[in-house]
Amino acid sequence: MYDLQMFTMRDMSECGLALRSLGKKANSMEEVGNHIVQYLYNNLIDLKSGERSCALVRFFKTHSYGELPPKLQEYTHSFVSNDVLENNLKCLTLLSTAGQQPEWNSRHKSEGHKVIPLFSKEMIAQIPMIFQLIQQLGLNLDVVVRPDLNLLTDLEQRMYNVFYVPDALGSSYIPSQTSFVIPYNIKSVVGVGGLLPSGNIFIIIMFLKVAIPRISVDLLRPLALNVKMTILPFENEKTFTEQEQHLVGDNISTTTDDETFQYLNSQITTLNQLLDVSEQSTISQSDRLEQTNASLQETLKKLQSTQIQLVHNEKMSSLGKLVAGIAHEINNPVNFIYGNLSYAKEYTHSILKIIQKYQNYYPDPPEEIKKLVKENDLDFLIRDLTRTFNSMTVGTERITEIVSSLRNFSRLDEAEIKQVYIHEGIDSTLMILKHFLQATDKTPEIEVVKQYSQLPLIECYPAQINQAFMNIITNAIDALQDSGKSWFRANNQLEKPNFLLPVIRISTEVIDPEWVAITIADNGCGMNEKVRARLFDPFFTTKPVGKGTGLGLSISYQIIVEQHRGKIGCISVPEQGTEFVIKIPVKTKNV
Repeated sequence: MYDLQMFTMRDMSECGLALRSLGKKANSMEEVGNHIVQYLYNNLIDLKSGERSCALVRFFKTHSYGELPPKLQEYTHSFVSNDVLENNLKCLTLLSTAGQQPEWNSRHKSEGHKVIPLFSKEMIAQIPMIFQLIQQLGLNLDVVVRPDLNLLTDLEQRMYNVFYVPDALGSSYIPSQTSFVIPYNIKSVVGVGGLLPSGNIFIIIMFLKVAIPRISVDLLRPLALNVKMTILPFENEKTFTEQEQHLVGDNISTTTDDETFQYLNSQITTLNQLLDVSEQSTISQSDRLEQTNASLQETLKKLQSTQIQLVHNEKMSSLGKLVAGIAHEINNPVNFIYGNLSYAKEYTHSILKIIQKYQNYYPDPPEEIKKLVKENDLDFLIRDLTRTFNSMTVGTERITEIVSSLRNFSRLDEAEIKQVYIHEGIDSTLMILKHFLQATDKTPEIEVVKQYSQLPLIECYPAQINQAFMNIITNAIDALQDSGKSWFRANNQLEKPNFLLPVIRISTEVIDPEWVAITIADNGCGMNEKVRARLFDPFFTTKPVGKGTGLGLSISYQIIVEQHRGKIGCISVPEQGTEFVIKIPVKTKNV
């Protein structure tokens, strides 16, 4: 069973093998034709519905008028008023038929297609289906109407093809629209055929209740050769079941040595064609498989990328909510403290003034008070209290800045495209990462040099852009801290042999009215070309297990390139440093 909607090269090979075996027990071309149309009618099915795909299958072959049985000759006369017809007049004859109506299973019951005389090229051109069928088979009308035996050898070796009407409904090539196409739900029509050594053509036409793709039609092409191999033994032998001998007019014809040689030559040629077609089909199928495999690989890559982004978005959403919640919870008590510090400072100063007045008016207090003043070092308390209030003010301001940076970084309320100042996002990111910039036992403090230009407001997804900055700056910090370079102290300062301290430089500029650029560079360990080429691949990392996931730069690439239609590039030289250049459009309409 074969489904033409999902026809494969294996199906074509199995079907062709089955067709070639159908002639073994046949006694005439009509009989083998019956086997062929019955096989196709019964074995081509729609796997979804389980029903047969074909409403009707028919096998036609051209014959000379003189070769037709008397009944068909008599039927041919119904097409013309002239009683005298030439014996060499070509007639397209229905040899076999199979279909879903009882009358479609016998050629004798066919109403209008038993024989179609092909008087001339002009007459054929007036029958759209026959004309198109012959054209698609690659045949010249002259070859069909008046075959030249001297030219047939080469033509016969080349002429085989597929006839295909993808949409039968409304097609001018398929007649009987109201009586056949519409009531029997004919979706498409496919035929296979070719040229025989005698100059006669054979055609098998399948009227299908399913629409089949072009790729399946291309795979059906070799079936024309398989059918040809099956009917070749009967080409110069018995054609019709009721016919006992090969007749031309009233003369009995016998097969000559030349005809036998021609038959064997045709059979060898057809086998070679089958081999060539099989090889071509194998190559074509292999190419399709490679293309499909490449497409699947690309689809898998996109799915993985999408999955990573979805997981990342979910994590960032949860993190954003957490950060916003923490910021809110911290902000309330900090605001309370910060708001009351000025009052506490003012009240304390008032109390100190009162104490000073008491000291002025009562310079010699009782011993108990003197002792208490001495024990608590009142002068120190007065001096230090001001510094304490100043420190508390600075601390609460620092907490307020951190909370503001957390809010600005998460931008939970700005999931849509907004106009923002890019510098605010960079500064917020640096504020959050400030702890990681501090000196460690192995690395001095990382200096951040900002070289900001005057930028316009940028339309973007703020939280996502901030995340991209975070990933790239974090990578720069890791590159500086894990570089393995020898920093040493000279004159109480940490220096490198080239007198450069670890630095991250962040610069911005306007490229043109529609684009801006952000450059983030470090003077860390850098990377080689092999690593740089895979930098934005998902899960690629050079960091130790447990420290890096390989997703940071991949996500940054998606944010900049895919979501903002921007550009991101990397320039790196081993032992000298790395520079990331981000280019994003000023307005989304310019994307």
